[in-house]
Amino acid sequence: MKIGLIEFSAHSEVLESLIRQTLDVGARPTVYTNPFCAAQSEAADSSAVEWHVSPPGLPYAEFLEKCKPSIGSQDHLFIITPVDALCGLLSDASATSATWHCLVHNLHTFTSSDGNRPSAAIAKLVLDGAADVLLPDLRLMKSGDPLRSRAINIAYPQHPPTEFVRDEVRCCIPGRLYSGRNHAEVLSALEVAAPRLTRRLRVDFLGEHATEETKAAVEAARKAVAPSVELRDHPDYVAQAEFDRTLAETDFLLLPVAERLTRNGIVETRGRTCVTGNINGMVRFGLPALLPAFYPLSDHVDGMTARYGCHPSLADLIVTWVNTDEFNRRKRAATSGLEAYRAECLSAMREQLAPS
Repeated sequence: MKIGLIEFSAHSEVLESLIRQTLDVGARPTVYTNPFCAAQSEAADSSAVEWHVSPPGLPYAEFLEKCKPSIGSQDHLFIITPVDALCGLLSDASATSATWHCLVHNLHTFTSSDGNRPSAAIAKLVLDGAADVLLPDLRLMKSGDPLRSRAINIAYPQHPPTEFVRDEVRCCIPGRLYSGRNHAEVLSALEVAAPRLTRRLRVDFLGEHATEETKAAVEAARKAVAPSVELRDHPDYVAQAEFDRTLAETDFLLLPVAERLTRNGIVETRGRTCVTGNINGMVRFGLPALLPAFYPLSDHVDGMTARYGCHPSLADLIVTWVNTDEFNRRKRAATSGLEAYRAECLSAMREQLAPS
């Protein structure tokens, strides 16, 4: 089976996950993407994947025109990020017998009546039936709602959990520091936890600052939590190789996901109408995580998490996990759940690829 994966935005981690899933169900993926995503991919050198990378400066419409013979030969085509540059291709979907799937990351934004929002044109095409709506987590599905009837899991296991023997504990908070993550709550929790820690804790804020305010807040907290806690942050975008290397050496994750996210006046609810990419990192590396209580997860991986509701309860969890090695116990217990979750992912993918 031949599967085309189309990504002209910057969701390189989603592209990578789908490449691995399509390979693991025995399909042959062909990737149509930009130089950014190609450069971030571990699969870029794989002989099992065919790559078509748009040259810098070439309009995507012209690039896709050159790729038409290849696109027309696919059995399935997945639009990973719906961007309006793909409208011409999707309008000409009748030129191929492939089944089209469009991954919708933010359901309320995608279905909004605001014709001026980003990607409004391609959303209209998809909602009019040019492609199937495909949600990025099975937990977003709802019986009886046509827009919520199809989904795959973006998060996909890749690396087995790894335990480390060292004096310090390493915690990572992946992703850009912006309003979609409650970093202020984390900093408050760390200040409460710091005097009670019996081991040194290193915390990596693994993403660039969206504002000067977050940068200043981390700097102020750095002094307040020293010497028992070391805070590390990054001034610029963190390349995928460094991102992955840091995750691979981490003991546990802290995922301060904000429950609601508002863009252009449209409210999305995490775990209900959209998902956080942080779960991809958690599952991909088999990393235990501290996560807000509201966020729904598959039963197969929920045991990797401990849940908190406010900064005092988060502080208590940080102290317990650091002082008792609770994260390593969770790693040891995670293997069977990750195997079951992987099977769930592949079953969902096969269901989408099955003949109608």
